[in-house]
Amino acid sequence: MDFASLLRNAPVLFDGATGTEYQRRGLPVGAAPEQWVMERPDDVTAVHRAYIDAGARIIETCTFGATRRRLDSSGLSYGVEEVTARAVALARQAAGGRALVAGSVGPFGAVMEPYGDVPAADVEALFSEQAAALVAAGADIVLIETMISLDEAVTALRAAKRAGAAVAGVTMTFELIGGVPRTSFGETVREAAERLAQEGASFVGANCGAGFELMRLVASEFRIHASVPVLIQTNAGIPVIENGAIRYPENAESFGAFASELAALGVPMIGGCCGTSPEHIAEARRRLGG
Repeated sequence: MDFASLLRNAPVLFDGATGTEYQRRGLPVGAAPEQWVMERPDDVTAVHRAYIDAGARIIETCTFGATRRRLDSSGLSYGVEEVTARAVALARQAAGGRALVAGSVGPFGAVMEPYGDVPAADVEALFSEQAAALVAAGADIVLIETMISLDEAVTALRAAKRAGAAVAGVTMTFELIGGVPRTSFGETVREAAERLAQEGASFVGANCGAGFELMRLVASEFRIHASVPVLIQTNAGIPVIENGAIRYPENAESFGAFASELAALGVPMIGGCCGTSPEHIAEARRRLGG
């Protein structure tokens, strides 16, 4: 199984949220999920397997916050290579040949120059270390996700390419600004699609965001402007606070219906983000077939 052969049988399902699944198993809210890679690996593997059993054919490693800066800020003493190698191994163990493993790379946790105070060279070093660790550990894909700045996304993508990633994709996060989907830094879907493809992204798309309505618009624009395959990973709706707890309003049935909409738009890769569960992915698989 490889990425190209999977895409020939699109739509391909990614997994859904993992942080909330760990929280159901006892991870404290606000704690770094990467801690469980080292301390409760059986739970990490169990969540991976639940998504694969639900129909996911690409699963993400528990490395979203595994840059050196974010591990340090979370109070974790483990090294980047140590956490990354273990996370990839756990995902591969769970996959058992049934799914590909995407190494997750999230934002580095601050703002780089010229808008922030972190030098671009420092950000490049952070992403280079993480990308090299993912490739060395055997991740099939490097997935750079939840990016709100094209400059940061491109820095991470270049690091992945330099590390030798055969497949490296990027998903951005958008909000509605003046009626137009834009990143927090004001970049449009078209700007993201075109620049990321120029930089050699294997695929582009969006994750997280503010619910189905916005993601429907974002997906449509990516289908118009992207010259490479598109990945859409939406939240289970816009979260609300009920009795002091966060609740996501979209259940598995409505998520499955939205996955069908995305497939009808021609989106070849579909997954879930915040608030989704193996049940959401299973319903998407039921509706999409395969």
